[in-house]
Amino acid sequence: MTGTRIKSTTFTSSAPMAVITAEQAQLLGEVDTSQILQLSPVAANAVQINNFFSGFVVTGGPGVNTLSLRGLGAQRTLFLLNGERLGPAGVGGTVGPFDLNVLPASIIDHIEILKDGASSIYGSDAVAGVVNVITKTTQDGGEIHAHVEPSQEGGGNIYQVDGSFGKTWDRGYVTAGFDYYRQDPLYFGQRGYLSCAQDLVTDSTTGALADLIDPVTGKPKCSNIAIANSVVDLAAPPSGFQEYLPNKSAVAGGGPVGLDMPGFQAVGLIFPGDPAATRASAALLPTTNPLTDRAMAISPVSRYTFTLFGGYDVNPHTNVYGSFLFNQRDSAQNQIGQFFVVPLNPSNPFNTALGPNPGLSAFYGVPISGFGAPVPVIVENQPATQTVNYFRGVVGVKGDLPNWRSLTNWTYDVFGQISYSSGDYSQVYEKADRVSATAGAGAGTNGCDVNNASFSNESMAQLEPGVACVPVNYIAAAANGFFTPQEAAFLYSKAYGHTDYTQMYVDGSATGDLMQLPAGPLGAAIGFQLRRESLNDTPAPDFINQNVYNFSTTGITKGSENVEELYAEVKVPVLKGLPLIYALSLDGSGRYSNYSSYGSNFTYKGTVDWDLTNWFKIRGTYGTAFRAPALYELFLANQTSFLNQFGLDPCINYLTQPGLSPVVRANCGNAHVPANLGGGAVSPTYDGSGAGATILAGGGSGHLKAETSIADTIGFVFTPTWHDMDLSLAVDYYNYDIVNQIAQFGAANIVGACYSATDFPNNPFCSLIQRNSPTAASNPSNIAVVNDDFVNVAKETNQGLDVDIRYHTPLPRDWRMTIESSLAWTFYTQIDLLGGTVQNVLGSIGQPKWVGNIDWRFDKGPWTFNWYTFMVGYSSDETFFNTEIFNYNNTGENVIGHYKAPFYTTNDMSIRRKFDKFTVEFGVKNIFNQTPPLISVNDIITTRIGSVPLASQYDLIGRSFFFDISAKF
Repeated sequence: MTGTRIKSTTFTSSAPMAVITAEQAQLLGEVDTSQILQLSPVAANAVQINNFFSGFVVTGGPGVNTLSLRGLGAQRTLFLLNGERLGPAGVGGTVGPFDLNVLPASIIDHIEILKDGASSIYGSDAVAGVVNVITKTTQDGGEIHAHVEPSQEGGGNIYQVDGSFGKTWDRGYVTAGFDYYRQDPLYFGQRGYLSCAQDLVTDSTTGALADLIDPVTGKPKCSNIAIANSVVDLAAPPSGFQEYLPNKSAVAGGGPVGLDMPGFQAVGLIFPGDPAATRASAALLPTTNPLTDRAMAISPVSRYTFTLFGGYDVNPHTNVYGSFLFNQRDSAQNQIGQFFVVPLNPSNPFNTALGPNPGLSAFYGVPISGFGAPVPVIVENQPATQTVNYFRGVVGVKGDLPNWRSLTNWTYDVFGQISYSSGDYSQVYEKADRVSATAGAGAGTNGCDVNNASFSNESMAQLEPGVACVPVNYIAAAANGFFTPQEAAFLYSKAYGHTDYTQMYVDGSATGDLMQLPAGPLGAAIGFQLRRESLNDTPAPDFINQNVYNFSTTGITKGSENVEELYAEVKVPVLKGLPLIYALSLDGSGRYSNYSSYGSNFTYKGTVDWDLTNWFKIRGTYGTAFRAPALYELFLANQTSFLNQFGLDPCINYLTQPGLSPVVRANCGNAHVPANLGGGAVSPTYDGSGAGATILAGGGSGHLKAETSIADTIGFVFTPTWHDMDLSLAVDYYNYDIVNQIAQFGAANIVGACYSATDFPNNPFCSLIQRNSPTAASNPSNIAVVNDDFVNVAKETNQGLDVDIRYHTPLPRDWRMTIESSLAWTFYTQIDLLGGTVQNVLGSIGQPKWVGNIDWRFDKGPWTFNWYTFMVGYSSDETFFNTEIFNYNNTGENVIGHYKAPFYTTNDMSIRRKFDKFTVEFGVKNIFNQTPPLISVNDIITTRIGSVPLASQYDLIGRSFFFDISAKF
């Protein structure tokens, strides 16, 4: 059993355990390992990374599916296959957590989930728990299986075909299998709650819906893409648009802008004191685009897997065995983005000026910058692809050892494993040097400036030698919504990167009895492991050379780690056969680990298994665990991103900024940040205008330490046997305390910690910040660079309660009923960051305090009927907002946003009929077509896709049907 060498089950294990069988998954129509694990209660209390995260930056790269037990992070959950550590897979510089795409559901016999720390048994990463996937290894004959799962409304359909053939004889076995799995994309346009992101605000007094009404559709306005302030050409207005409020003045950026030009009307601008005018103007603001409907809410994926398992008895005491797995994952994402050119040089030949306002364009959809220069915005596709090939091979020998004195029943197992992930990835992007060349003043009137080597105050590469510049009319592109084919061919390119991750190790162990004690044999196990892991990610040259526009850049990530470990375990039967001590045993384990990156570590664990009677037991565990820094956390090459000064710098208008502490004000002054309250021409008050800061994120090799934790659990198991009752109940309380958590502190946290420090500027955080001089030629006093590398930055506490119930009883007419339920409560979770910052998201959307399921199964002969209910408790983001009532769209209207996710439940049903050689099954998922909760677009706590929270607990697809057939031969 996972967590010990002693065979046990969910209700007999000395540690909290969950077991998911292949038959349970089949009755639920689940053929995806990710779904099977991520919706189990031990994981469903937190957001899990799956194919919903299309286009988002995730650890492991796009298309990865991971598991975070109890929400403690996927990097703190260890995965085993038949008790053997599995290597990571993915693309990019952050490959680390195990990718669930690697293991098809068709090879799984059952899954054991150990729900507490187990580093003393398995080593690093087993902080939150361990997932051990046990495969179908012995088979006589062949089996083929097909599964199809269409959705009622289209999109997200699932298909699977798998087959296996095995042969078992007296001295050995061999089993080979093949698996093909595909899920189609789900596009935003295929579901109303995805295609139209609504404000979802109500009037604070009347409670009536207060959303802007789109004059084209007559329905609440979709806020899919904010395109800032615009003007509309009333000589050729978009269909359905009306002229509003002629001869009005508007305010933008705090100053008046005259828009009283004949034929033109303000769009999306503010009319102080006139809510109706502001609302009408905002209703005309273009905030959606036809490309929105083609963005993917669920990424498509195809997987091909080949497996081979075998073993042979060389003699009655020696068995050689081996296994091989090959998996290929092909995934893709298509998101939309906004192509900003900020600012387009006013002297650009394509910039048509209007009267006295040279900064305004006459084209629909062209925003206005605060600097009076046009800011063309083009909505664009951003397609990306990944192909990951994963190889895993194991060769080993195991057998019996001869008895010697009191040492009896000893066996040994020595094996070697290698896993290798080879990933290729691509991304369509814009070349920064070509944007720079075409957004400048132009050479003559051709719209190209090949000598322009700077843009937005960043150093840009010169245009490649021999490349002919193509003039780009950004104004027309913004008006039309697309570039011409010639312009797109010049600006866009496709980047290709490659990632290799290799894990190799040798593991040896022996287990048996040391001696006989009055209460039973004294069991023990000893072992060792030698492991080497390496990561090498090489992005495309333009990403390395920072020649990409609107994308983060990165360098080559390369590093390796060597590990040597020794471990031991002992199980002591203390007493048995006494009043209130039917059986009492203690288990202790320890592990010594030595890592080349940071040094050595020792972990230990103790368990108590106390059977008061043969139907009631108390169990408890206490132990330490650790997580060594992952290779990407050690060696990640600097990744570059950008952050606006207003979200970063506390020194903006620091003398007049309300609520700012005296320490921060003093430190801003000591940093020579200008604060001229007199408003003179010399050294005006710093207001944060200008370019954003460059954020550099990299690995922490040389200073990172291992994370360490203490985990303890206590619970009871109730399994009454009287009157033929078949009931099992397990209740377990758990507590985790993790220190030295590795994370990025965050650029804003770094700056805040520096400027609130009493030892400024000598505080260590201050050394991570570069601020421009007040006399700098460009962006004076702005924060220029913040280094946000991985550091040991946090402490986390997590507490909760698990309840597992199983009840079986016969019913009239030869029916049998089985009820199984798992419920999980989270009582407390908090992350304390350096500098006193506290994060507590418990109860927020995606982090519910309670989740659970109930599975009803009825069997009679070859027939099985199954009804499954999945439940997610109420959650809300309201507590994370300073005030519930806010000024809507600068109209002066007081409204309330919607930040609640009510109690959510889905129900699945299936009917199965077994025949001699084949089995058929039909089922319906989300039988009542329960839609996911919707939240306001201004909910800054939870990320959305459309109006739906980006949370793995909620079903984006809706009602779907599945048909399943398998045949044996």
